[in-house]
Amino acid sequence: MSEPMCRSRQLTVPARPENIGAVHDLIASLWAQRPGLPAEDRLRFETAVIEVANNIVKHATARLAGVPGVTIELTLTATADRVTAHFRDDGGPADIDLAGSRMPDVMAEYGRGIALTRALVEEVIYERSGSANIWTVTCQRSDRSQP
Repeated sequence: MSEPMCRSRQLTVPARPENIGAVHDLIASLWAQRPGLPAEDRLRFETAVIEVANNIVKHATARLAGVPGVTIELTLTATADRVTAHFRDDGGPADIDLAGSRMPDVMAEYGRGIALTRALVEEVIYERSGSANIWTVTCQRSDRSQP
């Protein structure tokens, strides 16, 4: 019996710092289902996903100061040639220019997250849909000829 070509894992958690560990755990569970993904691709994808999750926790909740209950829904999908993270959060709208994001000065204490994410993976998409922020992070396999 052959292994299915697509594997998915899902998580819904409050957008709080203590739940970033649950995002790490979700990624680890995906790797357990898809053990053949090269280590470099795993590192690129995991770093990008954690950066976006941290940005949601920090910024989406800040934009709704005093409003409890911002939630992150995360779906991770691995196919034969890519891994994708699809985030949905009900926090305030992101004020971001993805195309214009650049690494800050080396002495800056913050501001690297989106630029780093864009440098690590092939695609980062943000859109506002109704009252939700939608983030999609896609990492292509570096050895695309492999299953």
